Amino acid sequence: MSEPEYLVNALGVPVPKDLCPTHALIFRKWRAVHYDHRNPTEWPGGQHIMDSRTSHEERATGWDRKTREQLEAVTATCRSGRSPQCTEPAP
Repeated sequence: MSEPEYLVNALGVPVPKDLCPTHALIFRKWRAVHYDHRNPTEWPGGQHIMDSRTSHEERATGWDRKTREQLEAVTATCRSGRSPQCTEPAP
């Protein structure tokens, strides 16, 4: 099955096979977060305009780093076995 366009795997990171269905979806949504050069903004939750001292390349690299950190956090949360979001066992 192909992913919807908004869940494009921009980082090329596969979804870990041991994630429950809920965390697998959360993982795919985070994996699709990327920096848009045409509409430059800070990281979500940050300022709404880009600091002119930061290049697009630096901003994109920062977004990718933060996105990977979120992917690691989602994976660790699911694997901990303590998340109330894990409503079904992993496949």
